Amino acid sequence: MHETDRQAPGVGGKMNGAAISLLVFGLYMIFAVGAGFMFAPKFVLDLSGLSAGDGIWVRFVGMLASILGAYYIMVARAGLDRFHPWTVATRYYAATFMIVIVLLGEMGPGLILIAAIDVVAATWT
Repeated sequence: MHETDRQAPGVGGKMNGAAISLLVFGLYMIFAVGAGFMFAPKFVLDLSGLSAGDGIWVRFVGMLASILGAYYIMVARAGLDRFHPWTVATRYYAATFMIVIVLLGEMGPGLILIAAIDVVAATWT
């Protein structure tokens, strides 16, 4: 059998727990963060106690989050296991940054919820 004849785990085979966690996190990034920030930024920001400033930057961040979410889903479906540990380190890094920003008084405590989601998702992976 040629390598190209094999199906990727998420296409027809079974995904492992890490791949499933990346798939779920990708969906969260696309629909909760991405779509939320692109189409209902005031609602999402009010929910987490954050400020939108001029408003356009948060929609741009939403678009970037949705692209990242799509990458997470594609990696999970393609069975790219080497990518999994990289996501763990970067999600812990992101959560640490968010917590520091809150502790410095630069953002409201609502950001801790988003950091907690990153920590839980990274730990699951």
